[in-house]
Amino acid sequence: MHTLLLNHIARYVTLDDAAQQTFCDALELKRLRRYQYLLQEGAICRHDYFVIKGGVRQYETDAGGKERIIHFGFEDWWISDRYSLLTQTPSIYNIEALEATEVLQINKDALEALFLEIPLLERYFHKVLQQAFAIWQRRILLLQKSAEERYNAFLQDYGAIEQRLSQQHIAAYLGITRETLSRIRSQYAGKI
Repeated sequence: MHTLLLNHIARYVTLDDAAQQTFCDALELKRLRRYQYLLQEGAICRHDYFVIKGGVRQYETDAGGKERIIHFGFEDWWISDRYSLLTQTPSIYNIEALEATEVLQINKDALEALFLEIPLLERYFHKVLQQAFAIWQRRILLLQKSAEERYNAFLQDYGAIEQRLSQQHIAAYLGITRETLSRIRSQYAGKI
């Protein structure tokens, strides 16, 4: 159950067996059904989540009821509401399972204690967060591009999961309508 996460960690740092065991002991498995929430708007985020099976989407809903997906989380990805977790204030996001999903969750306070006990673990999270920050910077620029450029970038970055997502969810992530996405896909298919 922990193999995927330990392999992920090993890409960044090398934890000895004792450190791996200590970290794994602090993790809790959480299973979600399709459409079940991992986090709901208004709740305080108290965990970091590592997806080991399935997938989730992180989104907000505006006053008009329109959903804006800001992030997907599939196998081998971390997901959380960083702001709510850091400030312990209510989340503005929902994190919802797109399919049957399993995550390993770790409580914020337990993780902070582990950082003191296992400094390499803090180094690992530092590297993961640096990478996430770089991805967010790219995403901000991407949202200023044309719809076609956004879709092409989505395919480059997330082509492997495209078939697992509905057209509605892809459109909400790209900030375009389903009709625009259909048009772009038709044009794209015509070029192949």
